[in-house]
Amino acid sequence: MISQILPSNRYLMKERLLSEEVILKFHLGYVDHAGEVYVDADFRGKLPSLDKRFYHSTMFPIFSAYGECIAVSCRPLGPSPTKYINTTYEKADHLYGLSETWRDCLKEKFVYVVEGNVSLLQMWQAGIKNCVAMLGSNLSARQVALLNRYVTKIIMVPDSDKAGMNVIEKLKKNIPQKLYDSDIQFTYVQLPAGQDPDDFFKVHTKQDFLDIPRMELSI
Repeated sequence: MISQILPSNRYLMKERLLSEEVILKFHLGYVDHAGEVYVDADFRGKLPSLDKRFYHSTMFPIFSAYGECIAVSCRPLGPSPTKYINTTYEKADHLYGLSETWRDCLKEKFVYVVEGNVSLLQMWQAGIKNCVAMLGSNLSARQVALLNRYVTKIIMVPDSDKAGMNVIEKLKKNIPQKLYDSDIQFTYVQLPAGQDPDDFFKVHTKQDFLDIPRMELSI
């Protein structure tokens, strides 16, 4: 059970419409006004030191593929000029959610890649478990190589805006030059205009998503 009194849980459940199961599965937590961290009892690992920038925020632990907590991403719950604050780590070497979803990726032999943490959580909540999220504005060659341990196909699910299309264009330009012995295939899903997976899965079902045609990604 989680405490619905915590501001982070009220935010996640009422505003982001995430379930208690998701909050526990991905060890989402709360950093209070004094820097005290509240996270579920099943969390294992050492959290990085957090300064005052992280106070009164919802905490998203970042794990390596092997389950080691390497960083946190926090969303301030009060007024803040930025949406997310991150501790220092090498984003290009990791993927959000992979520590929990790698078995489903391995089973299905393909993976959906979204842009944001909450988009990943919404997709997982909708029943699509073979998914990960980028930890930056681009999918790196090292992230692709990491995924190639589990899958032979990557299906990109970018936000349906200019920035999302930039992700696809960057992928076309950068990945082929850095992958030599990979058998990865790429396609992508074009969501309705102006939507990201977070928006989409709040009002649509898993089947609605699966019915969207996959687009060829020629790289």
